Amino acid sequence: MKPHHWPLVALGVSAAAAIAFVVVVGAGSPAANMGVILGVPLVVTYLAHLASKRAPGKVLFEFRVDPRPSWYNDAVEVTGNGLEITANSGGGRMASSGPRKITYGFTDLLGISTRPAVAGEAPWITLTDGRGLPVPAGDVVVLRTTSGEQVLPVDEPQKFVSLVRSRVPGLAEVHSGAVVADSNEVGDAPPPVGERTTPVQGPAVSPSGPPLAVRWLVGAALALAGTVVLPVVALLATAGVPRIGLAAPVIAGVVWVLNRNVPRVWGRVAFLAVPVSVFWLLGKGGYAWIAVLVLCPVLGFLGGRMFRLGADLGRSVEVRVPLRDGGSLYVQRDRLVHKLNKSHEGGIHPRAMWLGDLTLVQPGTSPDLQAWPVPGGIKMPVGRSPMLRLVARPQQWILPVAQPGELAELIRSRQGSPARPEQMSVEEWRALQGWAVRRTTGTNRGNYTTSGIGWRLFAAAFTGSFALMFLTLGLWGGALVTVPLTLGLLADWWRVRNRMRLAEHHVLPPGSRDWGEVRPDHAPLPGWQPYR
Repeated sequence: MKPHHWPLVALGVSAAAAIAFVVVVGAGSPAANMGVILGVPLVVTYLAHLASKRAPGKVLFEFRVDPRPSWYNDAVEVTGNGLEITANSGGGRMASSGPRKITYGFTDLLGISTRPAVAGEAPWITLTDGRGLPVPAGDVVVLRTTSGEQVLPVDEPQKFVSLVRSRVPGLAEVHSGAVVADSNEVGDAPPPVGERTTPVQGPAVSPSGPPLAVRWLVGAALALAGTVVLPVVALLATAGVPRIGLAAPVIAGVVWVLNRNVPRVWGRVAFLAVPVSVFWLLGKGGYAWIAVLVLCPVLGFLGGRMFRLGADLGRSVEVRVPLRDGGSLYVQRDRLVHKLNKSHEGGIHPRAMWLGDLTLVQPGTSPDLQAWPVPGGIKMPVGRSPMLRLVARPQQWILPVAQPGELAELIRSRQGSPARPEQMSVEEWRALQGWAVRRTTGTNRGNYTTSGIGWRLFAAAFTGSFALMFLTLGLWGGALVTVPLTLGLLADWWRVRNRMRLAEHHVLPPGSRDWGEVRPDHAPLPGWQPYR
């Protein structure tokens, strides 16, 4: 465990000990005893945290990163025999195949010095998943070893140099500049040149499904029945329910109108009016209707299912296409969004491309199971089945889908004018990606996982239900707390959503080369065969 974690652990342990002590002993002054028992271990542990970087034996120096996530543990230790470097995340997501470790014995060191970091210089280390960690601004340590030069962006470079020189007297000064090279912060790209392809006959494209008018008629009727009609009928049929209780299904109906082009969320929207309706039904004795309200999200879900991939889906309705690896592709009105499955470690936020920027939509297949690299160091299994190849330079996606021909027809039907690219510097891109990684990294049973930003909407629905109940009951104290909290959660979701969209369209740094072979008559991976 790294020293910057010690105060947090001490706080939790001390709090548990203090509570147990006060409960068991039953002291006359619990508040004073809790303060003493909580404070003493915390202060002692914090002093040990400060002393750890200056103690003899193993001395730890953490690498510079701002802000520092709670899971950060990249550091270099100065031991009795040499240096042990451990890099796992660089402040971003956890490495997908374990930490990268480098060890130098003191006999391997030839020189050491400090110098300012240079914009655009090569990454200082490459992780096990292929991502290179950029050199942050500020002074860095430069080691000259028997195997080459090593840059170390430690928190306290001068103290690190002094400590190493005290262990290895007579080390020479290093007088060399930074090496400026192409960044590989998103991992290793596929080879830029592929073999010429041999087209093959693909499966017949036979989009199925009812016409768009029928989809809307049936889907919207089911969704609105669950979102508005059932709650209104239940409330009106129960004696004693005030008319203001109908505000819940009315608000849910407005939310459905705002999300009418996103059928995949209709089931969740239909649940919005259920908690408030159940509250009034319980209070007024309408118990029989509570079981009926269980149908609300079911009807909303069934209405959304009318817009699965098929014929005549129009240009505005969002279509979710499940991928065989567990991920999803969302075909929206003007862009494509690819969400990887959640088996990867945290920080893999969705990636997107504008439909107007597409230069190639190519169904195809590959005879062998292969790994397609995704920016960020993740390798997605593809091959042995139909796939869809999408190119919007510099991006290139290979997606394992069950109906590549039908999906290609849907995407082509929505292509429009190219989007206007946003200008961004490399430093701005790094800050944006770091922000997106922190917003999409969560924990699950001690493991780091990819999380979404939609929890704000869930929390807003929860607090909003209480706000509506407080308002209808005239409990203004509760309303003064829950109404601003609900509005704040909605405003924060809107702010985060807009910036996250920007990050989704900039998974590659500015000025990136094409992600592999992008020519339509050449293979992006071995054995690729496009369909005629």
